[in-house]
Amino acid sequence: MFGLHASIQNYLFVLEILIILTLFFVSKKSGVVKKIFITVSILVNLVYLVWRTVYTLPLSFGVVSVIFGVLLVLAEWMGFGQSFVFKMLFWNPYKNEEWPPESFIIEPTVDVFIATYNESMKILKKTMVACLNLDYPKDCLNIYLCDDGRRDEAKALCEELGVHYLTRADNKHAKAGNVNSALKQTNGEFVLLLDADMVPKSYFLKKTIGYFVNPNLGFVQTPQVFYNPDPYQYNLKKYKQIPNEQDLFMLDIQGGRDNFNAVLHVGTNAIFRRKAIEDIGGIPTGTITEDMATGMLIQAKGYETKFVKETLCTGLSVESFSDLVVQRERWCRGNIQVVKKWNPLKIKGLSFMQRLIYVDGFLYWFAGAQKLIFILSPLIYLVFGFVILNTTAYNLLFFWVPSFLATTLSYRSLVSKNRTISWSHIYETATAPFLALAALTEQIFSRPITFRVTPKGINSLNTSISVRYSLPHFVLLLLTILGWAFAVQGLRSGLPAIIDSTVINLGWSIYNGVAIVISIFVCIEKPRKRISERLGADETIVLSSDEAAFCRILDISEAGAKIECTNIGRDLAIAERVELKNTKLGNLGGEIVWKQDEEGRKSFGIKFNDMSNDEYSKVIKYMSDSSKGYHEDK
Repeated sequence: MFGLHASIQNYLFVLEILIILTLFFVSKKSGVVKKIFITVSILVNLVYLVWRTVYTLPLSFGVVSVIFGVLLVLAEWMGFGQSFVFKMLFWNPYKNEEWPPESFIIEPTVDVFIATYNESMKILKKTMVACLNLDYPKDCLNIYLCDDGRRDEAKALCEELGVHYLTRADNKHAKAGNVNSALKQTNGEFVLLLDADMVPKSYFLKKTIGYFVNPNLGFVQTPQVFYNPDPYQYNLKKYKQIPNEQDLFMLDIQGGRDNFNAVLHVGTNAIFRRKAIEDIGGIPTGTITEDMATGMLIQAKGYETKFVKETLCTGLSVESFSDLVVQRERWCRGNIQVVKKWNPLKIKGLSFMQRLIYVDGFLYWFAGAQKLIFILSPLIYLVFGFVILNTTAYNLLFFWVPSFLATTLSYRSLVSKNRTISWSHIYETATAPFLALAALTEQIFSRPITFRVTPKGINSLNTSISVRYSLPHFVLLLLTILGWAFAVQGLRSGLPAIIDSTVINLGWSIYNGVAIVISIFVCIEKPRKRISERLGADETIVLSSDEAAFCRILDISEAGAKIECTNIGRDLAIAERVELKNTKLGNLGGEIVWKQDEEGRKSFGIKFNDMSNDEYSKVIKYMSDSSKGYHEDK
């Protein structure tokens, strides 16, 4: 290998590992060293891939081996390209300079659009009331429910709350058409777009409108953060131990894109200059994901865009793995549709980095096919005997270990809070079979698909497993176990070449097998019995029945609360009516639905009774302003 003596290779290997580890630890305290570390990690990855391409292709083992060997190398090069763009996004740290609304001499007019089709009245009421709580001059603020469902109950709810109701005669172009219709019926200088389940904090506009003192700013995007656990957190019982699967993009990657004026509009939680939308002819239509095109076309028109890395709005995450897959399939096909219709390499007005970032975003949706290649490659050797990587275990470790270590540590250095390599591996494995099929289907056949709103706020009482979405993983697991059985035979052969290849592919398949097993557990849907999601709290309240006691609220929803009391004088009964008093929440009437006594601490579940709109508004304001998102709400 390169004509180097084995002892020299060993010294080089140790030196390379030491350099990577040293740079990683020092980079935590120095921005300059972090850039050096990023550069070194890219070079180490590049050296590994050049070696893989030049020295390890199985060119003398038959057509099948050549095909799979080339596919594997291409998948690795694709991963390198994505990793390179990822690291460039974090080359400079995200910076944000706040511009308060006082930057304007007179506050501009703002229209709030809440887009809905079939969401429940409970979800709509929560969002509309939060919008009514927005801290902004009321004569400059108009709130509109844009109802594509044309529902009388939605119209009645708007009349009750004092929110404008908009609808149209058809559902042409789905959400994009709904928003464009609303734009024609309104005239606010700025437009805040919200999905039906996205609950803004009262200071949302105070934190965002000031940026528009820059006359060339097209839109401000804030993160899409969730106050309930996603299927990975919930079904794996990880709850608050891991972030939401979308947090990496919504918080970290968007901050990196901001450095290059390539902020992606995510369809909600964004405030637009109306003129910017008008300059691109309205919200783009003709795809099932209009959001990517909206932001890209506004940037191509020369507008600046801004990402504010602060949780200013929280909503409901998709609640079942099957719905998550359907949602990601839609995003996958929609983004491919956008690139086919508005190719970022051809659109005039985009910079080189903007084009590169949008192309990288397009290639991301082929990661399912890429991951399947990584999963199937070791099994092709173990089960069928086709060589796909022509090298020894020693040589592979010499090049691969430094590359893998550099990738893992650079990843950890850049986004240690919101993702790890291991969890990325699990997330990608769980969705790989479905995204691979969706991407290839859309790229090759472009068959039309019907837009479907992702279900939110669904309750279930029983444990279930989706056969359709778990079956591919059971097949992969069966092939993996079969591969392990063949591996045992290979190790018994005693032939060095066979043992080398078997050890490499066995270790690789074990790594994949762990993720496959976890993916199956993600498909087992646990019951979701709560009517409303609870927000963790730590608030002093006074509980009154026939006597008063100081207690603490431990969690709260619009339907009720859990409280804990340490100095209550008597035992309260189930169904007993009580009153909760607090300066932020006001006076709330309720009844006890359960109680618990542990070591002198009495806990009670309180169900709120017959709240007035004013009482409900205070609860929603408290919850929305307190929520930081499910993972951060500890």
